[in-house]
Amino acid sequence: MKYDSQYYMLKESGRATDYMLDKIEGSDEGLGHLMSLWSLKRHVIGPGRVGISEGNRAKFQPCDYHETAEQLVSEKFRKVLDPFHLPGVDFYQTNIVNGDKIWSEHYYMHIWNHHQAIHKKRSEIKGTYIGNRFTLLNLSLDEKVLDQVPLEKRLVFRLREDPTFLFHESVVAALSAADLSGLGFRRVDSWSIGSAFEEDDDDFYDDL
Repeated sequence: MKYDSQYYMLKESGRATDYMLDKIEGSDEGLGHLMSLWSLKRHVIGPGRVGISEGNRAKFQPCDYHETAEQLVSEKFRKVLDPFHLPGVDFYQTNIVNGDKIWSEHYYMHIWNHHQAIHKKRSEIKGTYIGNRFTLLNLSLDEKVLDQVPLEKRLVFRLREDPTFLFHESVVAALSAADLSGLGFRRVDSWSIGSAFEEDDDDFYDDL
């Protein structure tokens, strides 16, 4: 269970939760595959376009993180991650459009670095691991798998079995120190499917 206290899940927080953003007409078609486990660099040739589907448009100002069907981050967010040289993490420039206003310094973050790292005995699911037909209820990470992966190759990764993205505590510390808006983290050992709906609190970053 040693990795359960080292990894965090990213989620929306604060005023970012007041809005829902979705792709709109004109977004590059290649960005429709952001949940894939392979690179999209050969498929994305233009920018993405995102609009506001829910929320007060008149008061909208973009945050550094917005959770659409994928993950939309600001240039400031991206620059925090640059020094880590993360393998299998790509950024695709995306415009946020609100009427005649356009914010261009945002990116879809595509995390295709992946590891089959769910500990099947300690984790809790609804469904079956056969064919990955399950909903993850509680997560514990498999140390036998992650011990074999150098840290620099697992600083940020997606679970191979499930579309859950994990951030190492060193990356979370850097993002936290950058004073970014719209995001928070839940540590794996304090996460459950129910915690995704809990209100943010002072312990959201746990003990970083």
